[in-house]
Amino acid sequence: MRGFPLRERAGLDGWMRFTGRGEVAGALFDLGPYPGMIEADGRVRGEAYEVLAAGPLLARADAIEHFEPADPDGSEYVRQVVPCRLDDGSALDVWAYFYNRSVAAAERVQDGDYRRYVSRRGSARGFAMI
Repeated sequence: MRGFPLRERAGLDGWMRFTGRGEVAGALFDLGPYPGMIEADGRVRGEAYEVLAAGPLLARADAIEHFEPADPDGSEYVRQVVPCRLDDGSALDVWAYFYNRSVAAAERVQDGDYRRYVSRRGSARGFAMI
């Protein structure tokens, strides 16, 4: 998401254009340095982007998320297409990354909004809100 350090370092901006904030079905967990979403009852808030250059964008995003299309079972995250409801009420399908490991020891982000969750925790965990 915009304003987070990894997003700034990833160099993805030239390959996508911000569409809006919205929600997808799932549950979000605090994995320490980053969040992880799993398929579950609940809603997860995030940002939607129009993809301008799918090849380079997905290659870079897959590497960041440790997703190997040839080995989804062995990947840390798995990319899949899911329906998204934007805040303006419109709907679209988006690619989302789902955590592919156990969340048994992780704290659930109850409202599914990682930006709000991190802002309540403060910058002590190494995040800066911009």
